[in-house]
Amino acid sequence: MNPDAILFGAFERHNFGDLLMGFAFEKLLQQKGIRTIHASILENDLTEWGGTRVHSIFRLLASGLDTSIPILHVGGETASCSFREALACDSPAPLPFHLKDVVCSNVHQQLGTDRPFPYLTPTEERFDKELKRWENRLFYGIGLTQLADDSAHNEQLKASLAAARMIGFRDAHSLDNARSLGVGHSTFTPDIVLSISRLMPVVNPGKPPYLLLHFNGSYLRRHATALIQSLSQIAGGFAGGLKIGLAGTANYHDSLEDLYRFKQLADRSSVPMEVLPTVDIFAICQQIASAAAVVSTSLHYRIVARSYGVPRLTMNVHKVNCWSESNDGDYPFGVEPDGLAFAVNSLIASIHPVRMVDDHAQMEDLSIIDSHIETITGIIQAAAPGSERTRLKDATPQPTAPATDTWVASMVHCLDDRERSIKAQAETIRAQDAVLSSKTLLLRRLLRLLLTTIRRSQPWGAAPSGQSRQRRQGGSEGRTANGDSPQPSNSERVVHRIRP
Repeated sequence: MNPDAILFGAFERHNFGDLLMGFAFEKLLQQKGIRTIHASILENDLTEWGGTRVHSIFRLLASGLDTSIPILHVGGETASCSFREALACDSPAPLPFHLKDVVCSNVHQQLGTDRPFPYLTPTEERFDKELKRWENRLFYGIGLTQLADDSAHNEQLKASLAAARMIGFRDAHSLDNARSLGVGHSTFTPDIVLSISRLMPVVNPGKPPYLLLHFNGSYLRRHATALIQSLSQIAGGFAGGLKIGLAGTANYHDSLEDLYRFKQLADRSSVPMEVLPTVDIFAICQQIASAAAVVSTSLHYRIVARSYGVPRLTMNVHKVNCWSESNDGDYPFGVEPDGLAFAVNSLIASIHPVRMVDDHAQMEDLSIIDSHIETITGIIQAAAPGSERTRLKDATPQPTAPATDTWVASMVHCLDDRERSIKAQAETIRAQDAVLSSKTLLLRRLLRLLLTTIRRSQPWGAAPSGQSRQRRQGGSEGRTANGDSPQPSNSERVVHRIRP
């Protein structure tokens, strides 16, 4: 294994956009005679789903990887992704959010790295107590749509991007955020997946037009009822009906279970819907290219739809809104569930009868992509030729990574930590209960003392003697004779109410 460059991204898990970015760069650089391999933080093999063999960058370093080999970060919202979030998506089973920090610290240590961001290679990083320096880092199409409030975090981010040969962001919001951090040598680089229609031409089969839907799992669970109500108003307008597909089955992404549950709810409301169960990224591209229109929460559903000239609209998702506003503002974005029917009807009404795949914006972005590919090719070719480098071991990545025993140890550590946390919380609750009980008892005693003191200090508060009783009875009779009410005085009523 002797690559000219390393493609680096979140390739180790099933996510439509990440896998497509790796595919697009591999093919575009292959056309220039550049040999590449895919690397990520963990190793895996996703060739069955349209992905590829993925090497762990840390395993490559341990195998003697020459750090002068150009490493090209292919894009994605990687500038906002922490190890905590990455490992939660990569774990073999869904990992509860409250356990992510524990697993992160455990596996982070197992990987032997101290880098702060999983998918951003720093200028220098300490790997297994040895300092490694990357000489040719290129960041293409990175997303940075949100900045953290933590200034130390932002300084780490700025340091990670420093001294790179290329830093490109895929939308104006990310570019502005980067420049606000002081990353002044950044530029605009269109998402590489916009080139998919060139790399993989799809002929529309001419079937009855259908509306293709995609909603990620959490969005479906939050808005299922409102979505079905809106879809019931437009389902009849598509001869091919409604179809719903996947954009990634990694943890906290999509699941077939969510899609079939949504279909059941739709069936009960007489909204027929077909579930498209494929996870093959090229089959998903075919589904998008053949649709009459696409509605999604997925950014790369929208990007692929634009590449093939398919009418599209996206729901209100911040990352998708940022890209759409910067690069695809002629089509609706930021749509809420209750406004979906109106948005779809307006979109269909504005569609030109002849689909224009190569519109002006698409052609302009493809031209920019071609220019950047030439620049990247020049940087790779200027680096030491592959034949002069030490050959890496050609080890086949394993489909589960990190090793099972690492995850078992991590989960045991999680459960032990959780058990300790629960016990500590229980002890705290017991202590608080004891304090509250003590305070309650003390308060009761104080109230009793207060009442006793009041009765002793006020003559009207004590039980009346025989003489005073006669005096009061006489007084009452006198008042009655004068036309006064025989009701007790205010002070008598007050004493009666507070008497225990």
